[in-house]
Amino acid sequence: MADLRWDFAAAVVIGGCALRAEADDLKIRSPIIENRELEFENNFTLGRSKTAVHELEYGFNDWLKLGAEAELAADPGHGFRYDATALEGFLQLTPQGKYWADVGLFAEYEHTARQGDPRALVFGPLVQKEAGLFGLSTLHTVNALFTKQMGAGSVGTPSLLIAAQSRVRLDPYFEPGIEYYGIITLGAHGDEPRHRLGPAFAGRIGFQELGLNAPGAIKYDAAYLRGVAGETDPNTFRIRVELEFPL
Repeated sequence: MADLRWDFAAAVVIGGCALRAEADDLKIRSPIIENRELEFENNFTLGRSKTAVHELEYGFNDWLKLGAEAELAADPGHGFRYDATALEGFLQLTPQGKYWADVGLFAEYEHTARQGDPRALVFGPLVQKEAGLFGLSTLHTVNALFTKQMGAGSVGTPSLLIAAQSRVRLDPYFEPGIEYYGIITLGAHGDEPRHRLGPAFAGRIGFQELGLNAPGAIKYDAAYLRGVAGETDPNTFRIRVELEFPL
């Protein structure tokens, strides 16, 4: 299985050498994959423009998860419209808790709905570390996603999207923390870097704790982000709600 895992990783690297994704991809992705778990995610971003992304993902084993998503978007002063479809894959490279940090890979291909808009490829590592800090349990996650537009409508050079979250594991229902997102163009003629930072919180509630006689849970995380540099929205709110169903 290890050989197959690294063969898959090599194939993704070769296919993702010229990478890029949507600039406002505000989401923290974990490298941990739950075996035979079906996940239905709803991600909402509210700023000057708005997006609603609905995803269906399935963990085929403890190291491979595949998914598909549909994105709706609304420009300022307009209603939501169908914007893009994406296929994505997660690869967990290290057993959870065995090494200094848990490491995975993420890859995504996005096809836009509007004629003339560029397609996009995304690729990069996902790193997560649990650590004790001042007597508290903390969880730290970093995503470093290289992105590249493709097609006749593509412009600019590849970019790097950094997404990072640190949170204190006070209670499974409520874990406060902080999030950061940075977009950096890789090239001499790109846009100025853009940065967002703000408070965040996350939690998980089992269906049985809600009085439902069923396995699975509801996970959520949200953040209020302030633009601290570059031409980005001064205020952005994001929230994700995920339903988990072990099969």
